[in-house]
Amino acid sequence: MSQAGLLTASIPAQLLRIYQLLLFTLPGTPVFSYGDELGLQAAALPGQPVKAPFMPWNESTVSHTARPVSPNMTVKGQNEDPGSLLTQFRRLSDLRGKERSLLHGDFHALSSSSGLFSYIRHWDQNERYLVVLNFEDVGLSATLGASNLPAGISLPASANLVLSTDSARQSREEGTSLELERLSLSPHEGLLLQFPFVA
Repeated sequence: MSQAGLLTASIPAQLLRIYQLLLFTLPGTPVFSYGDELGLQAAALPGQPVKAPFMPWNESTVSHTARPVSPNMTVKGQNEDPGSLLTQFRRLSDLRGKERSLLHGDFHALSSSSGLFSYIRHWDQNERYLVVLNFEDVGLSATLGASNLPAGISLPASANLVLSTDSARQSREEGTSLELERLSLSPHEGLLLQFPFVA
């Protein structure tokens, strides 16, 4: 519950969305600090210990802060924005709790080009998930190598876009099928793609 544990204390702002995607889709239990769902930043507040995080619920709860807080940094403001960090966090949390491949599934890293990290999560005969993360400051084309996958698991020619950390792409292409051979990512973009189990 310390401000020192906030993601914003150790990760640049442009990588917050990609790290949320990474933490929710890796094996194990995702652990976040109070406020990470908003991108909360450490702040000294009058009358509060420096270590205690303060949740900006709405504009009236932050009127006494030392620096101004924009409405899109409050819970209320992010609730009303379909492209907000909070909306992405809730969506990933919901998927993590419902999808067996993300909850219990096996993990297989794919060989990918420099600056990219990609992997598959799969469980039994459930939907498979492909995660592709671009940590670079420039857009990249993904070249995914599937040579080290176990028998019975292969990359399809295309997969459906479940989530993009790029809110413009998310609103434009969610649910569409993307060809994996021509997969391009914007700077600091992460993609969560889904494809079916094939017997």
